Amino acid sequence: MAVLASGGPARAESSGEQARESFRVVDRRGRQRFLASSSKPPVITGGKTYPADQRQGPDGTYLIFNDGDGNEKGGIVASSVGASLSLDYTNAQAITMATRWEGVHGAAMLEMKHMPDPALPIGQVPAVPPRVQLGCSTVEGAFLVLSDSRGRPRIVLEIDGADNPMIKVLDSQGRVVGQLPDTPAGRHS
Repeated sequence: MAVLASGGPARAESSGEQARESFRVVDRRGRQRFLASSSKPPVITGGKTYPADQRQGPDGTYLIFNDGDGNEKGGIVASSVGASLSLDYTNAQAITMATRWEGVHGAAMLEMKHMPDPALPIGQVPAVPPRVQLGCSTVEGAFLVLSDSRGRPRIVLEIDGADNPMIKVLDSQGRVVGQLPDTPAGRHS
């Protein structure tokens, strides 16, 4: 692999290092294989480059991983309010592990999605709903949500912020059709 650093030097540091806005690793064919950037970079997939404003995610530091064809396959984003690691399908995110925080409150989540039609260009991919969500929050407790192919929650396991456990089975309209315990803690019929 060849290495190419991009983004001109900002200034010389006292240690002799030069500050750069981005750093790229490209292979012998000139295809990007890795990018470290201090701003939101463009998306490279399917042999096309899409502008940075089409990228999901906050402003922050980006580490982008590309396959042998130069297509983006995942990355790490770090901002002042959270961080995430994503692994991608051909034209959409597949798995995202993320954290967010504000003051003394924080949350962490793992989310998995079905693969959309890989022949669709990135701009034509419909919203891909999560099928599995596993998370916890200092306020809301912990949860596991299993959803149908349309993204509708169907099974929810949770321990709320007051440490009350619950399992719910929902129909396609979101109505509870089964629940354990039968009556949520603290409520009586």
